[in-house]
Amino acid sequence: MPLSKSAREELCREFLGKAKQAFDALFDDGQQEQLITLTQREARILQQGAELHSWLLEKHLAQDPTANPAEVEAIRCPNCHRVGVPAKQKKDAVPRRVKTRAGEQEFTRRKYRCAHCRRRFFPLGR
Repeated sequence: MPLSKSAREELCREFLGKAKQAFDALFDDGQQEQLITLTQREARILQQGAELHSWLLEKHLAQDPTANPAEVEAIRCPNCHRVGVPAKQKKDAVPRRVKTRAGEQEFTRRKYRCAHCRRRFFPLGR
């Protein structure tokens, strides 16, 4: 589901605030005593970049349309391609933790079952 214009603008403002914090961590006058060597500078830049990277991935995963697809959307079994139904045991989205280059992230996808194959699956998404 695409973000509304106001939600997108709010997310952009939040990102720009985080980017400003990263900039200040490098260029603020109070930080210069801690950033003398190239190693210190590079470490700070990598730390700030990793935090922005992780934040962006977290926010993008939160918008994943397969986390809780619309009820009218047909979610097909990857094996037999018949329409699956939400798994009865957990109707809500199932949280999953994955290790990424940006660090460990959590995202959710709704679990489905196929009555024909008797298998459980998560929507494949894009």
